[in-house]
Amino acid sequence: MTALVSSSADSFAGNLDADGFTTAIGPFALVSGAAPPAYDDTSRIGSFDGTYDLTSAEANTLSLTMQATHMVNTAESPGIGVDEIGASGAADLGSASFVLADSPGPMLPLSILGLSVEATGIHSGSDSSVVFGPNEGSLAGDASFHSLTVAGALVGGKTLTFSGDAKANTVLYKSSTVTITLDDQHLLLPPAATGGIIGPTIITDAIDIQLNHATFAGQTITGDFDIGQSSASYALITPHA
Repeated sequence: MTALVSSSADSFAGNLDADGFTTAIGPFALVSGAAPPAYDDTSRIGSFDGTYDLTSAEANTLSLTMQATHMVNTAESPGIGVDEIGASGAADLGSASFVLADSPGPMLPLSILGLSVEATGIHSGSDSSVVFGPNEGSLAGDASFHSLTVAGALVGGKTLTFSGDAKANTVLYKSSTVTITLDDQHLLLPPAATGGIIGPTIITDAIDIQLNHATFAGQTITGDFDIGQSSASYALITPHA
């Protein structure tokens, strides 16, 4: 049976390049599904605590420590209804801690803080639906936080805070090398001339961290990291002549 809607969610994912060394992380606790038929894919994980050496071959070690608790990711659809079908993806974290730091080495054991992102009550949601007959589809996303604090050298030594519902694509911090966006929503829309069954998609990141040749402690880092990602899509069926 042809899939009409789909959705997914994960707790965090990233791809970082530090001075030529590439580290891929996640997606962690990924769930997904497509309907019809109905589906419910849920992941519940109590905690995660991991440290990644981003420049392990160098004297100065740039590291990322990622911690998270009470992670619940859900992708679900009730299947075909009377005149429509819908799907949703949701990523929820009780808390998350993202710490990018540089440890100069055993002779200088104190770490230098590049970027710290500490959050509680993190939620990302994405929804899709199709109404039969007119074959009209819709996409929506949302994100919210109980609390969020961002600090470190990569945000100019500032301490930034946020709480509550974030508006779509809220830029919390932006420089020429660092951008941190809340409720980061990407719409992937097919070309209008494309025929057949295609899938407009929304991807919602509760926190999106973009690094573009950011320099920190004499090192350069590029890449992206997402905390709390969800997605949803629907298939656009070209009407018969």
